[in-house]
Amino acid sequence: MTDYSLTADLHTHTNFSDGAYSVEEVVAKVAAAGITTLSITDHDTVEGLHRAVTICREYSVDLIPGIEITTALGNVQLHILGYFIDFSDANFQRQLTALREGRLKRAQRIITKLNKIKIPINLDRVVERAGEKKSIGRPHIADLLVLEGYANNYQEAFDKYLGIGRPAYERNHPFSPDSAINMISTAGGLSFLAHPSHYISEGVLMKLIKSGLNGIEVIHPSHSEHEMDKWRKLASNNSLLISGGSDFHGGKRSDEDNLGKFFVGVDVVNTMKKKLNIAA
Repeated sequence: MTDYSLTADLHTHTNFSDGAYSVEEVVAKVAAAGITTLSITDHDTVEGLHRAVTICREYSVDLIPGIEITTALGNVQLHILGYFIDFSDANFQRQLTALREGRLKRAQRIITKLNKIKIPINLDRVVERAGEKKSIGRPHIADLLVLEGYANNYQEAFDKYLGIGRPAYERNHPFSPDSAINMISTAGGLSFLAHPSHYISEGVLMKLIKSGLNGIEVIHPSHSEHEMDKWRKLASNNSLLISGGSDFHGGKRSDEDNLGKFFVGVDVVNTMKKKLNIAA
């Protein structure tokens, strides 16, 4: 039986990627929401995890080192979550550096397109606001567009300029799901497909399973109850693990209420540990 007095949020973001809050603030909010186990899964970076180890200890919250890696399969963008990674592994760090450099190059291409439509922002300004150690992405550009008065809010920045089919849209760096799965496995972790109802067909999922995917994120704010049931059954039928969480970002996302609402029981975490031969 699942003990829901012990809950795990396995999908959160800090301001080391596109979240609004610091590591300290995220951990405090998670603890206040009654979450007992946390995974910080910033996009293409683990820079916040060193600090998180200390902060989680102070709040008596168990930390699972995590990441969310951005990949592409053809024209479809897929996010791969990694759990229990050795985030100090030198090879893992080298690959992350390459991913973040790809993000910067994409940001510069987006800004070049914005400049062509008479929006005079520059990459230095984006990096200055985000912080030079951060994993730069479209949300940071959207933030600057709002600040400079070119959009009224975050969503409008995407709808007018940054979203698919908009004037400044640019595809992300071409990193394959297979590469992300292998990268996570080599760092001692488990790989999960994030929020599959966003983009995935069962055929694509079968390809990822053959590549070594360990599980599916079943619990997510964007999933209906029907979709959660669908992915839970599919995971069971294919001997996959499950995960879940709030995908918390804070700030302009207006998703504060998702903390403590979208989670899994610690039995899910213990099943992951068993897979990795880690004591529960």
